[in-house]
Amino acid sequence: MAEDMIVLDGAPLLLSLVRFMMRHRIRGAWRLFELLKRREYFQRKIIRYEIKKGFSVHVPIYRPERRWDRFDLLHYERELLDMLVDVASTSNSPLTIVDCGADLGVISILLAVRLGRISRILAFEPNKESFSLLQKNLSGIPIAHEAFQSAVSDFAGRGELKNPDYDNNYDQSRYLVPVTEGGFSVTTLDALQLSPQDLLIKVDVEGGELAVIRGARNTIATAKSVIITTEAHPRVFGRTGIDPIVVLREIAAVRPFRFIVCETGQSDLDLSKPFFEQMPPNGAYNYNVVACSN
Repeated sequence: MAEDMIVLDGAPLLLSLVRFMMRHRIRGAWRLFELLKRREYFQRKIIRYEIKKGFSVHVPIYRPERRWDRFDLLHYERELLDMLVDVASTSNSPLTIVDCGADLGVISILLAVRLGRISRILAFEPNKESFSLLQKNLSGIPIAHEAFQSAVSDFAGRGELKNPDYDNNYDQSRYLVPVTEGGFSVTTLDALQLSPQDLLIKVDVEGGELAVIRGARNTIATAKSVIITTEAHPRVFGRTGIDPIVVLREIAAVRPFRFIVCETGQSDLDLSKPFFEQMPPNGAYNYNVVACSN
């Protein structure tokens, strides 16, 4: 985290006001938002939100995709989180989160707040700026954790992040490109050589999902139980040509799984048919799919 950043406890008043106005579609919200941007109101500011005693998240509101107030943070990916809590609550045994594409660690931390059975978090984030805040966010939680400034794929080597043609602004849209030197490290989950245990593997890697699964086949096969969450994004599909159903077939080839689409609750996906023929991108920008081992 850069030394010239201003760290505030809780959202400043004008950020809370403009986000409230946006959520309730109050006239003038976007005009106020643009005025704040022009006056550099968001610049150099990082907000620390305490979710629960011992659990805080630092959010860099200078990034346009992360101008969140407390409500935004607590409702981040709410359908996905609700589904993960639901499927993970069927057991009380210790659960390790393996967070691939952890970003700030928000998903892992919100899950840890809601699920008492989480015993460890292993978080992977290659972006240097996000990794710094990921470390800070994990450093204070009362759960064993380890953060890796690394990408996860099906090879060990080096890589860099590249923005897709359709989105040149947001860090969260960037995807992994292998390089021969420089960049950051790339590894596989199988390289961790985890002992058999209950795992929750979050895969948010902007088109690299198939590679992550291929590099985790032994980890998935030998886990006592495993929950995997992955995204189905129409624009990412257009860029990679990899149908999300291929990723689900790769998961199902390792061991039996049931699949649930978080946004609809659908659990009868046909793995022989294209994903977006079954789940047309009709209002949802992307879908989150949760796979639960049988």
